[in-house]
Amino acid sequence: MSQSKKDKKRASILSAAVIIAILAVFVGFVLFPLVSEVGGMIFAVAILVIYALVILAVIFAIIAALKQRLEEIEGGEEEEAKKY
Repeated sequence: MSQSKKDKKRASILSAAVIIAILAVFVGFVLFPLVSEVGGMIFAVAILVIYALVILAVIFAIIAALKQRLEEIEGGEEEEAKKY
């Protein structure tokens, strides 16, 4: 059963949005309260900030992969590969 381009795009966007939302909730509800709890300990805050930056890098990577996936769907590369 073949999915249309619109369905494939919708599924790609939805899956990326869910992962980004989970990561954003994690940063917002776990890391930021921890930073306020360890207020005076510079080393602990630095570790948490580095951890938050890694999560932001993952979010940007997901966005880049989504952009590439949407270009693949639009260009029909997946349909071309099915011929072989």
